[in-house]
Parts: sequence; C-alpha cells; structure tokens
Amino acid sequence: MIKELDLSKMSRILVVNASSGPGKLAGQVMWGAWAVASYFKTAVKDADVRYLDENNEDDFRGKFEAAVSDRDTVGFSVTSMQIKYTLPLIKYVKEKFPHIRVLVGGAHPMLFPEQDYGPLVDAVISEELPKDKFLYEFLPERVRQAYRTERAQVITGFNCSFKCTFCVNSVRNCRYEPLPIEKICADIDYVVKEFSPKKIYFRDEDFFFDIEKARGVVAHLLELGGGFRWEATSRVTNFKPDKINDELLQRMVRSGCVQVRFGVESGSQRTLNALRKGQTVAHVKNAVAQCVKYGINASCSFIIGIPGETAEDREETYRLISELHAMGPLVEILGPQVYRPYPGGKLFEEVKKYGLEFPSTFEEWSGFYDTNPTGSVFDASPDYPWLSQEENEFLPKVWEVAHYGLNWSCSVNPVKKAIGLWFKRLHWLPRRFGGPDLWLFMFLRKKLLKAGV
Repeated sequence: MIKELDLSKMSRILVVNASSGPGKLAGQVMWGAWAVASYFKTAVKDADVRYLDENNEDDFRGKFEAAVSDRDTVGFSVTSMQIKYTLPLIKYVKEKFPHIRVLVGGAHPMLFPEQDYGPLVDAVISEELPKDKFLYEFLPERVRQAYRTERAQVITGFNCSFKCTFCVNSVRNCRYEPLPIEKICADIDYVVKEFSPKKIYFRDEDFFFDIEKARGVVAHLLELGGGFRWEATSRVTNFKPDKINDELLQRMVRSGCVQVRFGVESGSQRTLNALRKGQTVAHVKNAVAQCVKYGINASCSFIIGIPGETAEDREETYRLISELHAMGPLVEILGPQVYRPYPGGKLFEEVKKYGLEFPSTFEEWSGFYDTNPTGSVFDASPDYPWLSQEENEFLPKVWEVAHYGLNWSCSVNPVKKAIGLWFKRLHWLPRRFGGPDLWLFMFLRKKLLKAGV
C-alpha cells in the first residue's frame, strides 16, 4: 500500500538524484530532483534541505554517506533506469540509519504506483509535486560551470498536451502548463546576469505550444539586446500562419535563435499515424524548410524498429532523411535510433503482447537494463521479438551511417568531411549498414570518446 507524504515528519531533508547509467551526464540539469529540493525548501517550515546529483559530483558516494548521517528524510528521484544505482543507496540508508524515512518519487513511481516497493521504502510519491520553483542555491557547481561555458537552461512551461504512443504523456493526464511571462522574464534576467551564458536552451517539450508566451519571450530577448544565442524545441505543426510565421521567424533570428529541435520520428505517414504524432510528412518538410530559409539550424530526430513498422516504412524514413539532408548543412539528423520500450506510453503496452517480460517489483527493475538496451546511443545488440534476427543486428547501425555519413559530410573540418563522404557514398546511399570499415571506425570512435578526445 502506498503511503501518503507527511510533511510534518520532515525537517532535515536530503534529495538525491542517482546516475541512470555507467556514464555521468555531467553538466546536465536534473529538473525533477531540482524541483523537489526547491519544493521541500519552500513547503516545509525552517527546513534544512540538501541536494546531491551523482551526475555532477566527484566522490559522490563519499559525499552521500557524509550528508545522510544527520538527516531525518532522504528522498530519491527515480526513473526506471536509475533504480540500479538508487537501490544500493537506499539499502545503505536503511542498514546504517534505520530511523531515517526513505521517500521514492519521480517518473517510475508515477508509471507504476501500485508496484511492490518493498520494506526499505517508507513512502512512494506517485503524483507530481509542485514544480513552480527552482532555487538556484541547489544548482550543482558543475552545472553552473556548464551554464557559463556551454549553455544555460531555462524552462517556460511544463508537460505536453499531445499523446504520442511512445511517450509517457500518453498515459499521464497532463496538459502543457506555461509559466507566467513575468516569472519567465525574471528567470532569464537572473541567468543572464549570473552566468553570462553563450547560449540558452528553453527546455520545454514544446516551447511554441503557447504561442503568446513564446512571442513574449522573444520580445523580452529583443529588449535585452542579444549577447547570447538560444534554441528551443517545437512540433512541426507549429509552423503555420497564426503561429510560427515569417514575422515571428524574423524576430526569432534577430533575438538570437540558432536552433529549433523537432521530433520527426518517421518518414512514413502510416507510422506517424500509428504513433499518433498528429503531423504529416508535409508538415515536417515545411517546418525544416522555413528554418533553413531564415538561417536557423533544424535538428531532426528519428526512430526506427517500431512494432508494426515495415521495411517500406523504414525506407520512407530514409528517403525523408535524405531529402532533409539535401536542404543543406543547417539540417542536423539525430538517429534514426532503434525504439526502446521504456515504461510508459501506449506503445509500451503493445510491446507486452510480444511476450517481452518486465519486472513486477521495484527491486527487480535494478537488473532489468543489464540484459536489455540501456538507452546509450552505442547500444548495438537488441533482441526484440517484433524484429527479425537480421533487423536486430543491422538497425542499431543505421544511426552510425546517418550521423557520420550525413552530418559529417557537411562539416568544415576536412577530416570529418572526408569520413562523412565515405560513409555517405559507400553506406548510406546503397543502404549498407555494416562492413569492416564501419566496425573499425566505431571501435576507434568509442576508444577516443572514452579517452575524452
């Protein structure tokens, strides 16, 4: 039985965000855990709140053990992929300090509220806590440094009103919730003054869903007079006369917009309809063309290997990728990556019909991703029952050919350009997703990345 959250029992609180894989997402903002720490700080009178993010701390385990000793409550923000790295921390707390209350919240409990969480967890928070405050006192120093040297992040609204079948929003009863424009502008002003960022990423799932809010943000950026660039995410259907039109695009460029990100997903209209994307291939081409027209980078992400997808559907995706790539170097191709059945979404329920088994308890999830795709772009060995053996082998290599063959072929770096043209001509155009040259290149690429090169 899930116990309710009792704020009266909380005073000295530690909020923890563990890693989601063997590699750390250094410099990245963990919005959920940050919001929870900020909420407890403002909702619990005289609360002593600390926040630790494993992605952004050296000697995380040592700092965690030092911080937990004088707490009365430890809360963990958890996605399914984080359970492997969170569970040992929970066990440490209960073994060393059994009196400390352990709370678990985040995406996994929201998707599996009735799951067995075991005796180590005192309370499960299966609803979203208020996330209208982000106190910068909790922002890790490594993230602050990323704000100064790479890009800062600002959020202007939460959630998404669309219900794509592969997304958790298809099972959550949520709608896009814009923040007040006054709060957004104040946050932008603080970030600009405190960090002097080179770039700001507006982190909304669909920055332009509330077009009046988006116009207000652009107007404020124009008032600030530039000094930094910015990027945001949009649905391709927003590019129409009453939303993202020529006038707004011109103002976006003047205010510093350099990139708009799109979840294209597929070039097959049949697949788009099955995914309930609410968009057409024509919408995709129009949105990308408009960005290119105004000198804005269009980042287009794709997925393949979706249950029910045919070889012809994938070929339509490849053809669309080629057509977008032909629009010029301002078009960036992300993927296509193989669909991964993360918990949540209508498509996840469909996947279960193929006999793929998923854990029934919180603790069992800790080992699930050891034998299933972990979400890393380098995953190369899925074993999905809806794909043939051949498809399981070659589909993970499609993104390698697309990324290094198409994106690199537009590079100003002569070495990258030569490699890109090689893979474009010998692999992408003939649809040859394999070969000793590709294997050798990816082997060396992984070695260089691990070495920090």
